[in-house]
Amino acid sequence: MEDNLIIIRVDGGIASQIGFVALGKVFEEKGYQVKYDLSWFETSGKGFYNTTNGYDRIYDLTFDMPKAFPQLEMKIASEDEVKRYNKLYFIDDEKVITHKPPLYVGGYLGRHYDIYFARHFATYFSPKEIEQKDTPFYILLQEILNTQSCGIHIRRGDLSQNHIVYGEPTSLTYFERVIQLVAQMDSKSVFYLFSDDVAWVREHIAPLLKDKQFKICDINTPEQGYLDLYLLSRCKVIVASHGSLGAYAKILAPHNPLLIAPRIRNVFFEMENVMLVNWGAKPKITQPCNNVITPPPPLSKKLTLRYKLFLYLYNRLRSKLLRKGVIQ
Repeated sequence: MEDNLIIIRVDGGIASQIGFVALGKVFEEKGYQVKYDLSWFETSGKGFYNTTNGYDRIYDLTFDMPKAFPQLEMKIASEDEVKRYNKLYFIDDEKVITHKPPLYVGGYLGRHYDIYFARHFATYFSPKEIEQKDTPFYILLQEILNTQSCGIHIRRGDLSQNHIVYGEPTSLTYFERVIQLVAQMDSKSVFYLFSDDVAWVREHIAPLLKDKQFKICDINTPEQGYLDLYLLSRCKVIVASHGSLGAYAKILAPHNPLLIAPRIRNVFFEMENVMLVNWGAKPKITQPCNNVITPPPPLSKKLTLRYKLFLYLYNRLRSKLLRKGVIQ
């Protein structure tokens, strides 16, 4: 059994979790057994959302896949399996899908199967809350389904500051111009605002909508990101900010909503009905992240051998830091 088993370490919010499980489904199609390591949620997920990274109070980050996709089968690795596989079979490789078990997949590299399993996940996207009538969630869902809804995701929290991947926070100029564009496309548009920082949205985004119909959707906490994802996926138009939630809302939508996004992502090239705009500040990094190591690009062909050696050493160090949980 061990020779046919792959364990995938899972971390992050609902969007990241979908990416890890999508990779697992690809391995399962190859005939391998797949289990998921959820230890990160115990060691790092508790109190993950807190005042030091932009949230109003402390929230836990939990494994929400069973809540979002209750009929999707996922097996969880035991503590002993995680320890053994992490020690013996750790891998973090862009071409991870070409490797055979036994494996412990411990990083973010090689997750490119979001679109491939879009319909698969969409079929199972059925949180129990959609059946609970007369609740704030259900009432809001019915509004979204019965209006010319435009869902806007405003990611704050950890992305309200300069970020190693996304650069500067999504600008107010971007949101202002997107709102104008959507209103011009359909004057009956109703804007639904989703964010992990409702107070900031009230102060900065709401004034941009003073002559338009809008609602700040504050019924879900950061711990219920899968519910915001569901509501966004039911909107006629989806406006994304930095992060992946908007893109996954598009992927999981039962229809074909227009997605407007501020940044090119590889996943967009496999979608239709996507608009990418560059309004606002260009993403750039002004403060390096202390716990991420990024290798520089090769300077010339003469340095190819040296660069390959550097990459080798970099990957060895990165793997050790991933195992110890120093970087994620």
